[in-house]
Amino acid sequence: MSLSFQLDSGSSLWIQNLINGGLSGMTIRAKHTVFCDASPFQKIEVFDTYSFGLILCLGGTIVFTESDSIIYHEMIVHPAMLMHNSPSRVCIIGGGDGGCLSEVLKHTTVKNVVIVEIDKMVKDTVERFFPNQAAAFKDPRVQVVFDDGYQYLKSNEESFDIIIIDSYDPCGPVQSLETADFHRLVSQRLATDGIAVFQTDSPIIKGEFLRKTIQSVSPFFQFKKTYLCSMRSFPEGVCSFLLCSQKDKIFDEFDSDRYESLKEGCYYYNQDIHRGAFLLPQYVKNLVN
Repeated sequence: MSLSFQLDSGSSLWIQNLINGGLSGMTIRAKHTVFCDASPFQKIEVFDTYSFGLILCLGGTIVFTESDSIIYHEMIVHPAMLMHNSPSRVCIIGGGDGGCLSEVLKHTTVKNVVIVEIDKMVKDTVERFFPNQAAAFKDPRVQVVFDDGYQYLKSNEESFDIIIIDSYDPCGPVQSLETADFHRLVSQRLATDGIAVFQTDSPIIKGEFLRKTIQSVSPFFQFKKTYLCSMRSFPEGVCSFLLCSQKDKIFDEFDSDRYESLKEGCYYYNQDIHRGAFLLPQYVKNLVN
């Protein structure tokens, strides 16, 4: 995935979010560039657009939009959190935009959240241009660690109820998050009834990535389940996730009382979506099987 830019005769900025080697993608009309800089890891940009509000781009990939990223964040967080009977300790690998964190903190059972983000400039940029979302970083339950997620899990033997791998671009600055050794570490850092959530990109254009992730985690997790969500800013409009656990019965659990306490704050996620997200179209079934 990559971004390209064009100016029309009226001096409007058009952002082309290209996929499939530039053969397809989405074009977004921007009002203007808000921010552009480079960290030691990647180029970081913020644009103000007409249809998506402010958007955050990392390394030439759209990773956050004010318009619909709430869908992504609710779906990467709430299914696993509500399957667990009482998630207290949560680790988020990535998540420097604060969106995933905001959703995790809605669960009253949470006592401690560790965010492991390799790029400090991502968090700094979010705090500057997305203050409402960045407010979650100020919660006293939150610890932010600037490190490679693989190195953090390798050097810290803490146990977590939920580990969320919030890595949007598998070609980003932390290639270690794609390795079997990383998947082994995730399994070792989970509590006995813990759940891991991996973001596995678009099953339409990155189906092989989903398949390879399932193959890679299989030696370390006995039970796995794929689910989907739909959002228009994501490549081809569909994002996939992979839930992993050592206990099959966890996938049938749903804390309805805790859901009732947070449902008014949800934009996309509800009990029907929770059930329906795991009903896969045949082309995805063919991938995971």
